[in-house]
Amino acid sequence: MAGVGAVRGHGSRVGLFDTFAPVPLIQTCTVEDPLHGVVIVHTDIERGSIEIAGHDMPAVHLHRSDTAEVSPYVPIGTRDAAQLTLTVDGIPAELALGRGRFTRASYRVDAHVGRHHYRFHPTDEHGNRLLRDGKRLGDLMLEPETIELMAVWLPGVAVAPQDAAVGHALATAFGTGAESALTMLVNTLSGH
Repeated sequence: MAGVGAVRGHGSRVGLFDTFAPVPLIQTCTVEDPLHGVVIVHTDIERGSIEIAGHDMPAVHLHRSDTAEVSPYVPIGTRDAAQLTLTVDGIPAELALGRGRFTRASYRVDAHVGRHHYRFHPTDEHGNRLLRDGKRLGDLMLEPETIELMAVWLPGVAVAPQDAAVGHALATAFGTGAESALTMLVNTLSGH
């Protein structure tokens, strides 16, 4: 496994009616990104704000509007792209979000940053895959026991500082992983 980094932070999605593990309303963590060094992750859950910074890395800011209806099921508080503002190095970027309902694919996040299209989508209960322009860059995941955010970049793939910054921002804002539709159905029917 090439390129593994971690940060302590948010809990992961574990079921249809579960919420994220509680975290302090305002916190600053550091990620040791295996390719880009220390990444600073600043979150303000109450205000719906996430900021990513690092050496030679563009600043990424993701903010929730004051008028958004806040959901406890999403770390940033909403999956309504109209209520979110994403900037990368001060330049506005466009978000398109799946509804986050019954299938893993519905938890996808698309970000159009400059000339690049990023897709961030769950691959299993704990991890999400990050693609740039359709090419897989790596996976980000929350370690379920220690609640550490991990980045695993593919060997031989050029992961630019912007790629890593966007990936860490999306993982922090929307969490990682999702149960399969079958698992959700079984858990719902069995009362879990």
